[in-house]
Amino acid sequence: MGTKSMLFCLAAAALAAGPAGAQPGAAGKSGAELSYFGRSSVKIRTASGFVIYVDPYADGDYAEPADLVLVTHGHGDHNQVGLVSRKAGAVVVAPAGAAAGPGLAAIKEGETRSYGPVTVRALPAANRNHRRGSGFGYLVSFDGIVLYHAGDTSWLPEMAEFAPYGIGWALLPCDGFYNMGPEEAARCAAAMKAKRVLPIHSGADGLYDAKNAADLAARAKAAGAGAFVLEPGRKLALVP
Repeated sequence: MGTKSMLFCLAAAALAAGPAGAQPGAAGKSGAELSYFGRSSVKIRTASGFVIYVDPYADGDYAEPADLVLVTHGHGDHNQVGLVSRKAGAVVVAPAGAAAGPGLAAIKEGETRSYGPVTVRALPAANRNHRRGSGFGYLVSFDGIVLYHAGDTSWLPEMAEFAPYGIGWALLPCDGFYNMGPEEAARCAAAMKAKRVLPIHSGADGLYDAKNAADLAARAKAAGAGAFVLEPGRKLALVP
């Protein structure tokens, strides 16, 4: 391994530690946890065992039946709800026309819904490929945790208005091709005063781009936020 590669690996490891204080750790059965599958695909399990999948697409373990599926928009790398095992009565929340199948519940920008122990609010999202209103980010609240999954988006002035939500986790795209790049994503994190940042949709192609993910994490950490980089297939414990 060359010197530059070694430094990159050491830097990435350091970023995963985040700020001082109460920290996320190895995911376990006692509390809420997040699993990252790649691209924008994540699984969240609350402390009570309520299971949420967001933007199912990337290869991962979708076998645990969902209580709730969230689709940010209708592109094929975000809306493969057929991959997900679902409990009876499970709901698929999506913008109108963004997904197909049973259990669909269309949501509009600014609308808030409650499902069991989870509250979901649809927030604005837009980039050069998505007009505003065709897709959303989701503010997901549970167990005292506030998590923002941005979906596909670039900087929007309204993101400064997200600060009062008290976002503990901001999952932000940073591919720099379809969406904003790391520098712009870090600006968004600062505007919304996110406590921690987790890069998603880090590459224009494929499931993961280590360079963009590390770049965003470094910028977020430099601005005072926690920075956590997950490779596909990894998970972490969520804390408020």
